[in-house]
Amino acid sequence: MESEHADASSNQAGPSREGWHTVSMRIPFLNHQHATIAKRALEVDKEQHPGLIHRTIEVENEAVVVHYACATVRLLRLSTNSFFSSVDLVVRTLEAFAPDPDRPDPTDEELEEQRRLANSAQTKGIELRGDGKGAGSGEEVR
Repeated sequence: MESEHADASSNQAGPSREGWHTVSMRIPFLNHQHATIAKRALEVDKEQHPGLIHRTIEVENEAVVVHYACATVRLLRLSTNSFFSSVDLVVRTLEAFAPDPDRPDPTDEELEEQRRLANSAQTKGIELRGDGKGAGSGEEVR
């Protein structure tokens, strides 16, 4: 991530961005499809002060590239912090619903072994016991 002042010679539509503060970020994903999904999800949130904040989002190979230009350093910090929160949500959602295709799904035996090991630990965590007949069939034991 790099931060610098925008130069006046750039051909950007709208008001002059001379003296604006900029940052560029490159966020890698597992593949081009995941990067495209992330871009589409991140584009939905528009900037609250479009006259003072300019953001572009592009997909390059397997990465999302984001460029910010803001009138003040404070706006740049607030905008990028908010953006990173959105990126975190998108990444966690992709991990849950679009996992790495190169990582095989665990077998039932592997999941059962993980459950057995987790439940054998002497912790005060939550133990789930089920009858094996589907989601919601277990009871929570504290």
